[in-house]
Amino acid sequence: MRWVLADHRLLYALTIDLFVHHGMDRAVAEAIADVQVEADLRGMYSHGLRAIPMYLDRLRLGIINPKPRLRIESMSPLSAIAHGDDGPGQYVARSAMAECIERAERIGMAIVTARRSNHLGAVGYYANMAVARGLIGFATTNGNVMLPPAGSRTPVVGNNPMAWAFPAGDEPPLCYDVATSVVAGGKIDLAAAEGDDIPPGWGVTATGSATQDAAIAAASGMAIPLGAPTASHKGFGLALVLEALAGVLSGSKFGRQHAVEVESGERPWDEGHLFVAIDPGVLMPRDEYSARMVAFLHDVRSAGVNGTARLPGAEAHARREKALRDGLWLPSSIYRRLGETAVAAGFPALAPLPLRDQIA
Repeated sequence: MRWVLADHRLLYALTIDLFVHHGMDRAVAEAIADVQVEADLRGMYSHGLRAIPMYLDRLRLGIINPKPRLRIESMSPLSAIAHGDDGPGQYVARSAMAECIERAERIGMAIVTARRSNHLGAVGYYANMAVARGLIGFATTNGNVMLPPAGSRTPVVGNNPMAWAFPAGDEPPLCYDVATSVVAGGKIDLAAAEGDDIPPGWGVTATGSATQDAAIAAASGMAIPLGAPTASHKGFGLALVLEALAGVLSGSKFGRQHAVEVESGERPWDEGHLFVAIDPGVLMPRDEYSARMVAFLHDVRSAGVNGTARLPGAEAHARREKALRDGLWLPSSIYRRLGETAVAAGFPALAPLPLRDQIA
């Protein structure tokens, strides 16, 4: 993989301009830009600006509504449904989690689902929205079917990701953001774009045979459940549970209903999400919670080699701080494709940047 050192502020502004140019309301475009750039700042290149050309294609195809009129339907003091009007998932999900946080701050805990939405980017973004307000956050989503049951080649459920995020006083939040496949599909797509092979165990062909060819794995339409090869039932079972939450409980399409939309071009795609926010103060004083959480993380970290065990979310937090200070290292294929997309829309070409074989 080759890299460029880019200015994230320039790419953020370009992303907004591209969507506005294609008829999207500016506030909606800003939600996409914020979520996608944040993923790249955290080193989640599979979930960041790489997806912008795909979103623009879906916008042109009428899958994404550029001017959604989102509506929040209150179901009880602690629950609500966000009707997304087929808007970008980032806009729908940010609105839904904001509603969830506001309710949790009033009554201690809240749950909000979303329907008639689209791909939302990295789910950890939304769990971290709760952390920014001192709350525990949870987020999950469904999507295109990719995981088959054991012994089958018929995908029945998405590689549904989830994220839990916990505030931890002055420590970086504990944020566990994970797909229910061995690897997120975006990482295979990125490897294909870079011309790289993928590690053994990451991908399969359309007939279910193992492959390290990223392009073949990306085109297969299937993913390998988390826990494979000896415990794939665990990843598959977790994907089912998350589908029940984000798909069934949200009132969106679920399971193989998403397979029909991909094959036929049926509209809307109707992805579903679910968000939870919890105020730790409803169970103990916040200061006590923070002290206990810090002590817990210190204890885990001390058990690692030289007292440096890696904690979920800590590396992404450090990468973000470094990128904001020193610049954003981005895979060259993402920068190149974004530049090509800008030129096709009539914008000036992105300035060529030196290619590097590794991040400084």
